[in-house]
Amino acid sequence: MAGAAGAASLAGCSGSGNGNGNGSGNGGGNGEASATLWAWNDPGLSPIRKKQAKDLSKKSDKIADISWEYYPFENYLAKATTAIPAGNAPDSLALSVLWVPRFADKGVALNLEENGFKADDYVSAARSNASYNDTLWAVPWYADCRLVAINKKMFKEAGLKVPDPTRRPSWEEFGSWVDTLAKKHGTGYSMSAGEGFDCFALSNGSGYLNDDGTKAIINNDAALEAANFLQPKIVEDKSIIARNPGGTMAIEDLLAGESAMCFAGSWHYPRLRDSGLDWQYIPYPSGPKVNKSHTWSAGVFYSVPSRGGANKDLGLEWLNYINSMEVQKSVTKSMGGFPGRKDAYETDTFKQFIKDNPKLKPVAQEMENTVSFPSHPEVSKMWDSVHTQAQAMWQGKNPKQALDKAAKDINALL
Repeated sequence: MAGAAGAASLAGCSGSGNGNGNGSGNGGGNGEASATLWAWNDPGLSPIRKKQAKDLSKKSDKIADISWEYYPFENYLAKATTAIPAGNAPDSLALSVLWVPRFADKGVALNLEENGFKADDYVSAARSNASYNDTLWAVPWYADCRLVAINKKMFKEAGLKVPDPTRRPSWEEFGSWVDTLAKKHGTGYSMSAGEGFDCFALSNGSGYLNDDGTKAIINNDAALEAANFLQPKIVEDKSIIARNPGGTMAIEDLLAGESAMCFAGSWHYPRLRDSGLDWQYIPYPSGPKVNKSHTWSAGVFYSVPSRGGANKDLGLEWLNYINSMEVQKSVTKSMGGFPGRKDAYETDTFKQFIKDNPKLKPVAQEMENTVSFPSHPEVSKMWDSVHTQAQAMWQGKNPKQALDKAAKDINALL
C-alpha cells in the first residue's frame, strides 16, 4: 500500500511541524479503555482534536482516555501502511481524500455501512470522497473548497475597486488584477504550484479523468489553456508566485503582506479572521470554456482500520462522536470547514454562525461548485504526477509536453 502522500496543502492538511507529538484527552470517562487516534501535524487542527478527545472521553462509557499521535503529512501514509501489517494500527485514523479509495481497495478500512453509518446522510462531494465502489469507508469531519483570499487594503492602494465577494471574475479580469497589483506591490497572486494549477484547469472544464473514469484529460485543450495563462505570469513576469510543497505556503505570503491575493481554502478562515488584515474571499476565476468556478472538494475523513490491532469498538465510538450533530453543527465555527452531514446545515447553530460571519458567504456559494476527486485507488499517484509536471511548467517546461507526460502517467495507472 505504500505510495506517495501528496502535497501537504491538500484539504486543510497543512503538514507543518516535524516528528510526532502526543496529545491526550485525559477525560477520566466512565470506560476503562484507552483509545489511540492518528492524524497529521497541523497547528490549526491539533488543538481542536485534543479538545474533542477530552470531550468524548468524559462522555463515553467505553473510553477512559484518548491519546493522539501526530506525524508529518508527507510521511503519514507510509507510516500508516507499515503500522497496520505490523499489528500496530491505531483505533481510528484521519485520512486525506487521496487515500480513502486505496484503504478501501486493499481491505484495510472498516465498511461503515455495515456498522450503522448511512452514505445518504452526507453532502454530495463529501459522500463521494468518503466512498469507494458505492460504499462508505470514512466519516467526513468536514468538507471544504478552494477560493482566492484578497487583501482589500492592497487592492485599494493599487487603485483597484474591491470586487463583490460572491462575483466570479473571468481570467481576463483576474489577470488584469494580477498585473496591476504586481506593479504596485511586486506580486499579484501567490498559489500552491500544483493545486493552484488544478483550480485553473477545473475552472476551465478540465480535470484528471473523463466522466466515466477511463481516460486522462489533464492534457486537453482546457487544461493547456490554463497552463498557458499561468506560465508567463509565473516564469516571465513573476507577478504570480507558485509555491512548492514543503516550503512557504501561499497563505503565508498574504498574511505577511508579500502578495495581495492568494490561493486559500475555506479551512484558512480562522487564521484570516484573526489576522488583523482587511480581507475577504472571492470565487476562483473561471476560464473561457465554463461559467462556474470549479475547485476540488476535500476535507478530513476518519476511518477505522479493519485489522492490524485496531479496537473497532473504540474506533467506531470516535466516528460516532465526529458524526454527531454536536460536532457537525459547529465545525465551521471550530475551524472553517463546512459540515459533512446534510442536516447540520439546517441547524440554528450553523445558520446563525453563517449569518454572524458574512465573510463566509463565498464559501457557502462555492461549496456547491466543488468537484470530488476521482474514486480510484491510485488517485494519490495521479495527484503527484500532475503536480510534478505543474512544478516543471513553472520552471519553464513546455506546457503541452508536461501535460502529455502527466496524462501518460495517469493512463498507465488506469
